Amino acid sequence: MGLFDRFLKKETIYQNDDIVSLGNADVVPVETVSDVMFAQEMMGQTLAFNLYDGIVCSPSNGTLEVMYPTGHAFAVRCENGMGILVHIGIDTVRLKGKGFKVLAKQGEKVKAGQKLIEVNLELVKDAGYDVTCMMIITEPIQEERIRFTCGSSVKRGQIINK
Repeated sequence: MGLFDRFLKKETIYQNDDIVSLGNADVVPVETVSDVMFAQEMMGQTLAFNLYDGIVCSPSNGTLEVMYPTGHAFAVRCENGMGILVHIGIDTVRLKGKGFKVLAKQGEKVKAGQKLIEVNLELVKDAGYDVTCMMIITEPIQEERIRFTCGSSVKRGQIINK
């Protein structure tokens, strides 16, 4: 990597219907998630991730409609009208924000791939919590399920719905 490479790197431009990976992660079968609410997709079509690191980003261009002060969950209203909820871990709300750093404010416009949360995965695991991260399509804009085209391993900001 040369001296000026970081200045010459082009920012990826996402379309308003793009959905991107929440982070560098393995995609896991949703039915293996330890919480029945997520495993049975009771809140909507769900994709589950085991993060490699603690950076969680916006899944789409839109508005950060909800940002829980604890940092364990947030919701994005996509530019195309879709609603997406991101939930980091199982029962992690009980940590009351410990191990989570919020990087954006509720009501802000966000871009797909923008870092929104930093989570100390080791701290959360050491406290006894499952750190599986779920992305739930709570308000789809079409009747049929979204066809996710990602493999078993994804990179942060990788388009996963085309």
